[in-house]
Amino acid sequence: MVDGTVRAPQKGLIGRVAGAVTERVVDVVDPDIVLDAVDLNSLLDKVDLQRALERVDLDPVLSGLDIDALLARVDLEALLARVDIDALVGRVDIDALVGRVDIDALVGRVDIDALVGRVDIDALVGRVDIDALVGRVDLNALVSEVDLNAVLARVDVNALVDQVDIQAVARRSGIADMVAESTSQIAGSTLDVARRQIAALDFWVNRAVDALLRRPAGSLPTGPASLVATADPAEEGGRREVTGHYAGPVGRTLAFALDSLVVVLAYTGAGATIDWLAKVFLDRSVVGGASGWVSAALYLTWAFVYFFGSLAVAGRSPGQGVVGLRVVARDGSPLTPGRALVRTLCLPVSFMLFGLGLIGIVIGREHRALHDVAGHSAVVLDFGDRPAELPGPLSRFLDRRDA
Repeated sequence: MVDGTVRAPQKGLIGRVAGAVTERVVDVVDPDIVLDAVDLNSLLDKVDLQRALERVDLDPVLSGLDIDALLARVDLEALLARVDIDALVGRVDIDALVGRVDIDALVGRVDIDALVGRVDIDALVGRVDIDALVGRVDLNALVSEVDLNAVLARVDVNALVDQVDIQAVARRSGIADMVAESTSQIAGSTLDVARRQIAALDFWVNRAVDALLRRPAGSLPTGPASLVATADPAEEGGRREVTGHYAGPVGRTLAFALDSLVVVLAYTGAGATIDWLAKVFLDRSVVGGASGWVSAALYLTWAFVYFFGSLAVAGRSPGQGVVGLRVVARDGSPLTPGRALVRTLCLPVSFMLFGLGLIGIVIGREHRALHDVAGHSAVVLDFGDRPAELPGPLSRFLDRRDA
């Protein structure tokens, strides 16, 4: 009893003395000096941070601590330079730590601007292993805590859209190119349907003529050798390609009819326009008052310019382009301007004597008219950037016949 009675006051006295000494030490000691003298890495290695955090009630500590004053006295850059951030983060249970801290109260007491102003963000980020940090965060739980409706409600969509260059986005996305390409493909596919039907009619006309003339099947060339050799072989079950094959009478007649219509309409429209302008400015008719010979000469000159210019520049007239034909040299090479000139000059000769010069298109081995022979040219099927093909049913018929 005596020992117990004596020891109790001694322990109380020692506690009070220790407390007084501790308070005096805290008041006198400069934290910066202590932090400079302490090896924080060794200290953290010896401390069980998990156990320490479990024993400390962080809310009362934070509520009683002047965060701003503490941060003002600490050289954060020197402190962070001495701390192994990766080792520290690896020993801390982030989820448990965040769960025990009152984030709202903590953020409310911190002067964020002053804190950020004192931290070297680049150096801090450079020392953090981002992959390891992200790997320890439960992103699903984090996202579930975010009120997306509230976030979206604070976004000014109109202002955001005003900042977007819609035309630049459209150009980068290629929408205009896709629309133009789709429109071109639709128009081209529709036109190719009609072209394939014309090619089929020519096939049957040629087949009937060969039968009347008793020509053996396969005895006639299908087109210039150089063009036929480059065409893709026929595929079983698909449409048969006929690019480079000689054009028949149906396609050539339709192409010439379209060209003749264009020539007449253009000549008539140009004459009417010139006549109207003459009446407005000169008060007299120019075209209407011209003689028949002058009108005929002007018409023939325009027709010559139309056909020769088309062949010399593009190798086909507009009507031939619509039908899917092209004029080439007899050997399949591109038509030269000289041959285009001779062919155009001889074109009227083919219509003389009731069109006898055109018979070769129907019965000739290469379906060449008189003006083709004079110009050393031939007319072949050519749909442009797409292969010239026969319709599917006719292609399957030819597959069965060849089999």
